Amino acid sequence: MKRIEHALDTMAAVSIVLLCILITANIVAREVIMTGVPDIIVMVQELMVPAILFPLAAATAARGHIAIDVIANFFPAPLKRWIAVFAALIGMVIATVLLMAGWMEFWKTFNSNAHYGGEFMWPKWPGRALFVVAIAIFELRLLHVLWVDLRAAITGQPAPETL
Repeated sequence: MKRIEHALDTMAAVSIVLLCILITANIVAREVIMTGVPDIIVMVQELMVPAILFPLAAATAARGHIAIDVIANFFPAPLKRWIAVFAALIGMVIATVLLMAGWMEFWKTFNSNAHYGGEFMWPKWPGRALFVVAIAIFELRLLHVLWVDLRAAITGQPAPETL
């Protein structure tokens, strides 16, 4: 799982670099030759999916999501472990809904041969596929977190800080 997360993080970093290059090229082209990069909005939109969603699984493994420690610090350790299990369950439900919706949108778009207008006529399905892949990997990592937290809550042992 770590290798997959590392690969996704690398692809997210490459997406961010490509976004920077595309936006810079578009600004320079508008100022120098008075025209922009064709279909820049579509390319930026499609690159935002991996840039934002691919690091989700690694952030989950590092337990890097937002937490409200001010309130949680007042709870006893056993209750905190069960709250972590409950949080993982809620995350699983939300990720499952996102995965199902993403899959249905991908399937509909793929089968309809939908594309963006513009000069390049980019197909819409690759961005939808990237969304489904990112959420599926995220959900697998959430399932692992749920397993680790549930085992920690049942045994009374502290859960590891990173997975």
